[in-house]
Amino acid sequence: MSSEQTQWTSRELLNWMRNRFDASGVDAPRVVAETLLAEAFGCTRLDLHMHPDRPADSNDRDRLRELVRRILTGEPLHYVTGQARFWHGSFSVRPCTQIPQPCTELLVSHTLELLSMRGQKAGHGRKAADSLLAQDEVSELPGPAGSQPASSETALHASDHESVEQAQASASPVQDGPIKILELGVGSGAVIVSLLQSLPDAIGVAVDVEDACLSLSQDNAKAHDVGDRLTLELHDARNPFVGDFDVVVGNLPYIPDHEWPHSVDSGVLGFTPEKALRGGEDGLAIIRPMARWVGESMRPAGILGLEHAACSSDAVRQLLTQLGFYDVETLIDEDGFERATFGLWSGKSTPREC
Repeated sequence: MSSEQTQWTSRELLNWMRNRFDASGVDAPRVVAETLLAEAFGCTRLDLHMHPDRPADSNDRDRLRELVRRILTGEPLHYVTGQARFWHGSFSVRPCTQIPQPCTELLVSHTLELLSMRGQKAGHGRKAADSLLAQDEVSELPGPAGSQPASSETALHASDHESVEQAQASASPVQDGPIKILELGVGSGAVIVSLLQSLPDAIGVAVDVEDACLSLSQDNAKAHDVGDRLTLELHDARNPFVGDFDVVVGNLPYIPDHEWPHSVDSGVLGFTPEKALRGGEDGLAIIRPMARWVGESMRPAGILGLEHAACSSDAVRQLLTQLGFYDVETLIDEDGFERATFGLWSGKSTPREC
């Protein structure tokens, strides 16, 4: 951005950024450039195209330089803008936790599907790919660092090969009173906030080991008008949490040691806390002890949904089945990876060496 030029327009600034990003190997340089300029101007990307000759004053240019500098250091776009799209809307994000990813929407969509089978009125939202940005932006938007972009369909893998129709026929009706939801490892709050938005009579509790995450979740809950239905507590998911929940969901740290760090994007390594990502030798260092107690805090036929590494899917299905869950099934994300496993609580523990 040469100081010799006294006036810069939107078009010229976009060209300048695209050239810088191209030369530095930044993914999707057009999308990143437009997103940063819209942030600097306080407008939408559509506004940039409608007013290509809009001039930038010195304050706009100073802010843009700082945003560009952060991108060129490898900081993920969503941390730079402080916002990420998930399910129905936009969520604040900070480097205290992971950026919400499209595959994590499986925890929301399948929970709502299972509840709807029981006669619970629940909004289903939209597919993960539709939640990123406007349709013309999806193909180019760089996902959260370390993630793959979502495609368009979600497949279902049931460990016992039961059909959806069989699952619907055997589903227990929802009891009287509000649905009670627990999220373990709340992070940004995107999952439980999205569930509470889709279930206007539900109440939620969410826990995390980081005060910064609880603060971020509270901000997002208030911004989406569900703050009065969400209780946040500092708690380690490896330890029992007393309750009688209808739904428990968790996106706990799960990257196994053999995938660290070579399979993780440099933006994640440089800006996201390691303990928010790593799940120990097999990826189950937190999931395994959590699974051993969680049934005791659930109502019979309660829904448990866990995100996990693709390589851990067999182990998670086996673990839940051994511990007393039934109708255990794994969802395949939109990139073809076994990404989330669900089970229903039998109401009776079957303790084994797991």
